[in-house]
Amino acid sequence: MGSRSLRTVRSVQPLCDNTHLKDGDRGGKVHKLFVTGLAAVPLGTRKEHLSAVASAAPNRTVGPPGNTTQDEFTTIVLPVLYLVIFLASILLNGLAVWIFFHIRNKTSFIFYLKNIVVADLLMTLTFPFKIIQDSQLGPWHFNSFLCRYTTVLFYANMYTTIVFLGLISIDRYLKVVKPFGDSRMYSITFTKVLSACVWVVMAFLALPNLILTNGYPTRRNIDDCIKLKSPLGVKWHTAVIYINTCTFMVVLVVLIGCYIAISRYIYKSSKQFISSSSRKRKHNQSIRVVVAVFFTCFLPYHLCRIPFTFSHLDKLLDGSAHKILYYCKEMTLFLSACNVCLDPIIYFFMCRSFSRRLFRKSNMRTRSESIRSLQSVRRSEVRIYHEYTDV
Repeated sequence: MGSRSLRTVRSVQPLCDNTHLKDGDRGGKVHKLFVTGLAAVPLGTRKEHLSAVASAAPNRTVGPPGNTTQDEFTTIVLPVLYLVIFLASILLNGLAVWIFFHIRNKTSFIFYLKNIVVADLLMTLTFPFKIIQDSQLGPWHFNSFLCRYTTVLFYANMYTTIVFLGLISIDRYLKVVKPFGDSRMYSITFTKVLSACVWVVMAFLALPNLILTNGYPTRRNIDDCIKLKSPLGVKWHTAVIYINTCTFMVVLVVLIGCYIAISRYIYKSSKQFISSSSRKRKHNQSIRVVVAVFFTCFLPYHLCRIPFTFSHLDKLLDGSAHKILYYCKEMTLFLSACNVCLDPIIYFFMCRSFSRRLFRKSNMRTRSESIRSLQSVRRSEVRIYHEYTDV
């Protein structure tokens, strides 16, 4: 080692045991040397080594390397936001389930909406687990459960919703532009078979991710779901990312294409048939709502998710850039989660049976309350009359 003196450097998590080296220049005197996964550390580079070891040590919080800002963001901000949309989703989708339960499957459009309600409710059930994870209320190995079950369920239902939104736009296009097309395309049987195929395909993509996330959780790999997957699981996970991204892009193109086609058709027909075009304008407004919800919830997430995923898999970016992408990914993921609260807006504006049933329910409540108040007024009048006559 030359004439340079070596000194023991203590680390929070040493990567290997202490060793003893003989220094020939000091007459066989034994010096204690701490060996890490990097190199033996001379006295002059102690500060640089400590910072390197600190960055190499596993971070027990899920997310990018960082301390105060990351902790406040993941343990306070995100749990509060997800708690709000969880409560709102339970209220709104619970009401939607009650209303759709009383509506028959008369059209393919209503059946697609019912499938979205199911996907939204399943997605909502994953929010409490994410709240526990982000707020660090659970045990350290709780993240293995999330990686294997909750995260898979979350993304599977998110892309199921995306596919059904695309099918709704196609259904609106066929009803407006080609109302006299193939009758099989409009049958409820075809709709049920197509919906079942969507659920089967999404389950086929999700189940291997669930099964192949079978690594033994330790404190070193618990913060990264990729490290809990087998080599085949990593390849399948990458393939599913490509498939889901392509699915999103296809649905995006379909939504834009259907919206443009419906708008052009309505514009042309409005010059000839004013009375019939008013009904078709409502279809145009309804698909406009779908496009607005789709762009608000899912487009920002995928614009951020694609570079984040590939930088995470290929290690292309440094720590600071990866941290920025992480924050953007988490916020846009929250926007995607907000879709469970915005879908009831689609039900209200697009489904006439849903809005009628909702108004009927509210009118029944108002009528019952008015009857109760009228009865209470009559009772008070009778009581006053008896008191007056007794006198």
